[in-house]
Amino acid sequence: MIHKNYNTIFRTTLVTIFTLILFSNCKMLQGPDFTKVQVGMSKAQVIQKLGKPDAIVAAKKYQDGILEIYEYNTPQLENPTDSAAGFRQYWLHFFNDELQEWGTKRNYSPREYDHYYEKYRRHH
Repeated sequence: MIHKNYNTIFRTTLVTIFTLILFSNCKMLQGPDFTKVQVGMSKAQVIQKLGKPDAIVAAKKYQDGILEIYEYNTPQLENPTDSAAGFRQYWLHFFNDELQEWGTKRNYSPREYDHYYEKYRRHH
């Protein structure tokens, strides 16, 4: 009788643990919700809405401000038919703590810092 009771408790515990893992992984698979982000938000507001970035891709100080690029990864596949394609990466561009633009990652090199700086400083 005692053996049967432990068996039931063990199964119930396993089912509970499995269910918790399943639901926590589903939440992770959703990724950041970019509908909550708007141009003009501060870095703190963006982090409050999306969480901490997965990486700070770039940061450069200029005479009149600082340019920073944050990266957020989503579990959304680039090509849904190819499961090996990888995950989509979004870059958020900040100048002087203000979100200037965001979108999917593009090929990027550090020499492009100045291009982004010139583009964003016109808005300030």
